[in-house]
Amino acid sequence: MNALLVALAVVSGGTDTLAKASINKLNFKAPTSWTAASDDEASKTWTAPEDAASLSVSAYPVDPVRPAQACVNEMLEKLGKDGFEAAKLGGQPAQKKVETNYLGDADAGQSEENKVTSTTVIGCNGKVRWVMTWTAKASLGARFGPMLKRVLDSVRYGK
Repeated sequence: MNALLVALAVVSGGTDTLAKASINKLNFKAPTSWTAASDDEASKTWTAPEDAASLSVSAYPVDPVRPAQACVNEMLEKLGKDGFEAAKLGGQPAQKKVETNYLGDADAGQSEENKVTSTTVIGCNGKVRWVMTWTAKASLGARFGPMLKRVLDSVRYGK
C-alpha cells in the first residue's frame, strides 16, 4: 500500500475500528483494539495503546421513570451547568462539554506533551441516564476527534 495512504488512514482514525457495546440498555460503539476494563456492570472503560486516549461510559436505570429533558436537567444540576451545551444523541436530549487540561504535577509545567482534551457527554431518555467521558492527548486530535464523533453518532437506547 502507498505510504501516503497508510499515513492518511492513521491520521483519519481509519485504523481504529468500532464494535457494538451495551451498558444497561444504552447501545453505542467502542474501540475494538483498545484495552477494556469494567469496575461494575454499569461502567466500562476503554484505553488506547500508550494511554493516548480513553473512553469511559456509565449508564444507570432511572427510577422513577421521568421525562427525558427533566432527567438531563437533574444531571446538570448535580454536575454544574458551566460549559455544557445542548445536544441530541440517540434521538433524546443530551449535554456536551469540552475542556482542555494538563496532566501531571503542577511542577511539570504545561506543554503539548501533557495537554489533553476531555469531552463529557450526559444524556437520558427518561429510562436510562448515562455519562460518557472521552479524553485524548490534544496533539492527537486529528486522529481521535473523528473517532469520538463516530462513537457519539452511534448512541442508541435499547428497549
